[in-house]
Order: sequence, then structure tokens, then C-alpha cells
Amino acid sequence: NKGAISAVLFNEESILYEIHDGMADRENSIPASPDSLYMIASNTKVLTALGILRLWEDRKLDPSDDIRKYIPELSIRSRMGEHPLIIEDLLMHRSGLVCDLYQYMVPDRYTYTDIVAGLSETYRTALPKEMYSYSNLGYTLLGIAIERISGMRYENFMRKVLFRPLDMEVYFAIEKELPEEVQGRAAKSYDRKGKRQYDPLGCCIPAGSCTYMTVHDLAKIGRLLMNQGKYGRKRLYKKKTIEWMKQLPLNDEYDAYLACAGHGLLHHQLFTDYVTGAFLGHGGNTVYHHSLFDFLPQEKIGCIVFSNYENAPPLIEKVQKALLNEYLRQSGFEKKKKNRRKKISTDISCYIKKYDTDFGPLSFCSDDEDNLTVQVSGLTLQAKTLEDGWIRCILPKPLKKLPADVRELGRIYLKQIVYCGHQLLIAEEDGVQYIAGCRYSDPEINDAWLEAAGEYRTCDETLQAIFPSAKLAVQDGELKLITLGFGEEMTYYLQVLNDSEAIVKGYGRNCRHTVTLKKEGGFFITCDGVTGKKKDL
Repeated sequence: NKGAISAVLFNEESILYEIHDGMADRENSIPASPDSLYMIASNTKVLTALGILRLWEDRKLDPSDDIRKYIPELSIRSRMGEHPLIIEDLLMHRSGLVCDLYQYMVPDRYTYTDIVAGLSETYRTALPKEMYSYSNLGYTLLGIAIERISGMRYENFMRKVLFRPLDMEVYFAIEKELPEEVQGRAAKSYDRKGKRQYDPLGCCIPAGSCTYMTVHDLAKIGRLLMNQGKYGRKRLYKKKTIEWMKQLPLNDEYDAYLACAGHGLLHHQLFTDYVTGAFLGHGGNTVYHHSLFDFLPQEKIGCIVFSNYENAPPLIEKVQKALLNEYLRQSGFEKKKKNRRKKISTDISCYIKKYDTDFGPLSFCSDDEDNLTVQVSGLTLQAKTLEDGWIRCILPKPLKKLPADVRELGRIYLKQIVYCGHQLLIAEEDGVQYIAGCRYSDPEINDAWLEAAGEYRTCDETLQAIFPSAKLAVQDGELKLITLGFGEEMTYYLQVLNDSEAIVKGYGRNCRHTVTLKKEGGFFITCDGVTGKKKDL
């Protein structure tokens, strides 16, 4: 009753099955339909990658080029020396760019090219190819490069090379700027209570978001990729180009699952109950619009699900998985056997380490009886060692009294690995593996940051609706920046560099970003482009 869902199951030729449920526009009683336009958010990155590949086939760029060849004014600060910003690394989110600068991602504030100047105030988070760290800004740069090379606006270039040949209806706009004749078909935005909203991240930054289309039209992109660059009788791309797009050219044994971004497509993000090849695809999330796009290249089957309300992600994931499982069942695919890792007894000394994680500092320790334990959030949990180095936490009862992040530990497996020269803690949940943390580093808190501790209010009135406040605190010897954004709390654990700079601890998305502190008529903290001023006591 909060919004709408549209979903399609498709193969290389047509739509096999579709669902359109709920209201795309509750106020005007317009139900979801095949013609409903949803914002697809980061699924736009698949389109941008195809734009880059079009220029590559036309010999106007090469994936090995430094993007500063086309955006020479671009500069990024670095504590690791100067290194190129390779187009392929940007496609794969392995360039060391920060993920977001939110002051540029609110409608009517800046043109998207202003991001180039904004990046000059940021630091690289890693060496090229060293760390998979999703970056919206990286794809914005790719969109700017498309414009510079083609001499056309991004949206006009994409219409010419992709959308018109595929007879696709695509709009690059925020909701209020959609053409009047399609406003009635646009899926409106609703919060988790079903209240009408306008998406604060519906910004007009081409190449990364602000794209409206139907599920049927995104399925055309899926069929183009399934058919190795052909759509019907039309060949839009060479077979070898699409094969390159589907590759994950990484060498470490864990790369296939941890650094899951290929050339515009994500790998191993979906696991069904049946034995199949590896899924490729993407996803997209603004505050109120969510989309999933996944397909099996070998089996030539895919599923797309769109929604238009805030807390839809768990449901659309279930819808997608249910549709695919039912198709695979009816098609006679073999059902997977449950992988139950056996408990083993082993010397636990090699497990005794401490990590900076999404749950906060997490320590593997030994109790008085030489059993492995996990200390996190002030709690001590028993743990058991499993096959192949995996670990499972044992949660005490009653579970409801445990913090939410600790309860999550009971649903996942943990493993300590060395990856790209870093000691990391990885997690596995429902078959999907991801980086949960890296080896612990001392926060090294100094007097300047201790004095700055307190409550902060966002300075920019336009951003206050999205990021109203933050808190800098020292707790259990850790320096934490707790931000309130999109109605959720996000905790960053910081490692201080000097009186004015600290780095977000961890490994991966939103990690190793620089947080700055200034004292000029008060304390000011800036994180991801959002500046807050310390409140007076």
C-alpha cells in the first residue's frame, strides 16, 4: 500500500512474464503498468559503460587512457604520489576516487561539471587497482569524457548511439523536470510510511543517476548484452566488445567475489537456489526509487524489478529471486545442495587479531578455556571454527536485546584473508561475499579532535533536510563520527592524521575518505562534501 513494483522476466528474444502491482501515483489513483517510468539510479552506469565502449569501437578513446587526456583540468590530491586515472579503473571502481560529494548531488545547485573542481579538494583513497571502492563520481567523469570526445551532450549522444536504435524511451531529468506529457506515467516517490516525497538525490548528474525508463526498455539492454551486441537484426556492438564488457580481469583468488565490478557490470551479486552460471547486472538506489537488473549470460535469462518507495529493497530482492527460482525450477535446472560447513577443532592462535569493521572494532580472542571468542560493541560472543578458515559467531539469547549490528553477525560467516597485500576480514551472507573490515589501526586521537567532540548541525540549509546533524565522539578509545542522513545513522571510525585531517577507517566503499576539521569562529567538520558546525553548549 506504499507504492508500486514492476518486474519482468525476459530472455534473449522477449518478455516471458511480468508483474505490475500497487500504485505508481497514489494521489491520482494511477496503478503500476508496463508504461510506468521509474528512476533507475545507478543502473544508468550500465548505459554509460556502453557509451564508453561505443567511443572505443569508433577509436576515439582507449580504456587504458588516463581520463585527464580528455579532462585536463582534473586534479586529485594524493598522499601516495601521482598516478594516472585510467578509464578502465573508473569503469571498475578501482581508481581510488571518493564515492560521493553530496553538495553536488542536490537538484538545482550546480551543473554536474562542477564536480571536477570539487574533486580537487579530495584525496585519493587507494592506489590504482588496489581497492574496489564504488564511486558515483568516477562515472560522472566518464559522462563528462563522453561529452568532451563526442562534442554532444551526454543524453543526446546516448540517444543517438543506443536508445534510438533500440527504440527506447529514456528521460534524463529529475521528476519535476520530466516532460508534461509523461508526468502522468512517472512513478512518484513515497517514504516508508507511504507519504508523498520528492527524491532529494534525484539530481541531474548524467552518467550516474536521474534516468527514467520502463522495465521493458531496460530489458532491451539485457537482450543486447545476451546477444553479444545484436538486437534483432541490428548489430550495435562487436561481439568481442561485449565479451570484454562481461569480463572481470583480476588476478587475486578472491577478486571474482570481492572486487565484483567489471566494465559497467557487477558480478556475483545474486545467487538462486539452482545450479547456474554467474549472474551479471547492476542495481540502483536513490532514497525512494530502487531497481535490480540481473541476467545469466549462458542461460540467457534475466529479471528486472523497479520500485518507488523507500523501504522496498528487501521486497524487490525477494520478488526477483522468486521469479528466477520458479523459472529455473520449471526449466529443469538442478537444485543446489545446501553447503553446510563442518565445525573443526584447530589451533586458534592464528585467528587472534583485531579488525576495523562495519560493526566497529572487532577482536578475535581466546577465553580461559582456549575457545575462540569475538569481542564487538562491548559484548563477548562465542565463535566456532569451520572448514576452509571460516568462523561463525554464536549469539546468546534473547536476541532482541542485542544491538542490530551484532544480531547481523549471527547471520553471516567470517574469514580472515590477505588480499592485495592487506589483511582483511570478509563476510558471506546468502552466498554473497564482501569485505567486512581490515586490520585494526590505532585512532591516534590528539587534543584538537578531542576538543572538537560534540554535536554538529549541517551548515547548508539545502542539505539540512537530508543530513540534518552529526556527532563527533570518543568512546572506548575510538573516535567516531556519527552522521544522520536519509533517516539513518551512519558511524565512521576515524584515524587522525593531524589537527585538521582524519581518515575513515576500513576498506572499500566510503572508507579511507578524508574528514577535515577547521576552527574558525567555531569548529567545522566536513565529510563527503557535507559541512557541519559544532553546536554551542
